[in-house]
Amino acid sequence: MEELTKLEEKVDKLISLVDELKQKIEDYEEQNARLKTRDNDMKSKIEGIIERVDRLLV
Repeated sequence: MEELTKLEEKVDKLISLVDELKQKIEDYEEQNARLKTRDNDMKSKIEGIIERVDRLLV
């Protein structure tokens, strides 16, 4: 019976670790999405600046 209790504790700890890893993955995915959005915004702004400079040079 003692072995079963130890096994249950280990399983609970593993479940907790898996839950923490899932949360970290979700956090990284959200951060990645924010960074992609920021990069796309910056790219659009840079392209706009390049277009304005091209118009000035013509």
